[in-house]
Amino acid sequence: MTLVFCCPFTFAKSAVTPIGVQAALIKNFTHLITWPKNDQRNAGPTFNICVYNSDSLLEQFENIFSGKVIKGKATTIININSSDLSNCDLAYVAGPSDKPIKSLLASAQALGVLTISSSNGYGEQGVHINFFERGNNIAFELNKKTLDNAGFEVSTQLFRYAKIVQ
Repeated sequence: MTLVFCCPFTFAKSAVTPIGVQAALIKNFTHLITWPKNDQRNAGPTFNICVYNSDSLLEQFENIFSGKVIKGKATTIININSSDLSNCDLAYVAGPSDKPIKSLLASAQALGVLTISSSNGYGEQGVHINFFERGNNIAFELNKKTLDNAGFEVSTQLFRYAKIVQ
């Protein structure tokens, strides 16, 4: 994990797939983020990663996260096509889409679901973590306001390497 944060922008896109890099970063990010208290979700036996708006990404996440443990729980990948995030711990919002993400983000904020994307402008719209390309590398931005408002506690180590958006 230290390597990821000492040199966060050194992942060349040609070495691995962008989604593979994002998945590795997502797994590491979960160690540096404390979720808001939610007794119903915290008591669940699995850590649920929901994929919104992408069947191809769903398959890739199933391959990447199969057998992985996050927050001490086995990881499950769930496909969602609505703003109902009640079974999610983390929602990856694929896009852009013709579907507005406002209701999805409102649901995430209310339920304490971490939202992640890699769509231009989604960080400013309220997605918690948004990946973007910087040259040939993958970087990320954090929306501090929405993270704070949802009750997430984020390590200063993560903020050190992020572009901050409000």
